[in-house]
Amino acid sequence: MNLLRSTSGQHFSRLDHLRALAAYLVFVWHFLHMTPEFPVPYASQPIFPLALFDEGHTGVALFMTLSGYLFAKLVGPHDIDFPRFLWNRAMRLAPLLIVCLTAWTVIGQLTGKPIPTSDLVYGFLLPTWPYGAWSVAIELHFYLMFPLLLLLTRRQGPGALMLVVAGALALCINWWITFGEAQHIAYWTIFGRIDQFVFGMIFAFATLSGTLRRPALNAIAAISMLSFLIIWTQFDAMGGFHNRTGAPSPHPIWIVIPTIEAITFGALIAWYDGATFRIPAALDRVLTRIGEWSYSIYLLHFFPIVALRHTFWGRSGSADDFYVAWLIATLAFIAFLPVAAMSYTLLEKRFLAFRKPYLRDRAAVTA
Repeated sequence: MNLLRSTSGQHFSRLDHLRALAAYLVFVWHFLHMTPEFPVPYASQPIFPLALFDEGHTGVALFMTLSGYLFAKLVGPHDIDFPRFLWNRAMRLAPLLIVCLTAWTVIGQLTGKPIPTSDLVYGFLLPTWPYGAWSVAIELHFYLMFPLLLLLTRRQGPGALMLVVAGALALCINWWITFGEAQHIAYWTIFGRIDQFVFGMIFAFATLSGTLRRPALNAIAAISMLSFLIIWTQFDAMGGFHNRTGAPSPHPIWIVIPTIEAITFGALIAWYDGATFRIPAALDRVLTRIGEWSYSIYLLHFFPIVALRHTFWGRSGSADDFYVAWLIATLAFIAFLPVAAMSYTLLEKRFLAFRKPYLRDRAAVTA
């Protein structure tokens, strides 16, 4: 039995493939840039289109767009039992999250670099949970908003979700005018990330309803992905996430980066999910497994990433060569997969059995 299936019995292996890609992007990003200038300088400007990996933090945006797409696709015409929906998300995310927060707290105390208590206590709201856990808090914010977004869609149509995007853009513009930067609100908060969840939902509903036909989707996906890679190459050359002198960046491009990522990844997800070409069975199984382990990869790789990097670079390699560093990051990613698989099997998978069906037929609910 595949416990990673939804409680409705549906499982979309191609979405697992994209989860695997997102986990790989984030892993490479932290391997290359977890500490300044090592093993490669920020914005090292690799050839097109490899800025995607030099600025692999965009994998977080892919994860979040996938969430919006998946839940909209799963719910479809049904209603949801909201308490059960939240229970299921807790069973999926909380066990490993609690283990990691506890471990980071203990390690902080032992190393003399304690995590502030306020970061842990208020981490869900702000979000300030350490390392990758901040993005889990943003996911939880989306889960709380999901029924409202669903209601808005059903009363006014999927196009009404663009009002949410417009509101988020207006807020980012105001933040940039007020504070001279928009990177903080765009990258670290639900106000910047909401675009990604929403566009995931929009593309899911548009494909489910047949509003977005395959030829149009193919064109949108191709144009948006090519445009994104061109923009991302220029963004990396400008200084990228760390702006060469450190974040937050004052550049106004951060006002629209979440929206650019949202449209690109929403189109990519919808295109790949509905693609008719066949994937070799062995490759499909490997990518599906990595996608299943992606949550463990994401949260756990913070523990050994520096040790892995120093292990590789202590033996050979050039600290100024992006291409060598990228290759070694890929090898480190592969080496880390058994750890993620063990975490999924021994911890995550055990709690998936406690999930409950949360989809309800709308007619039955009305009656």
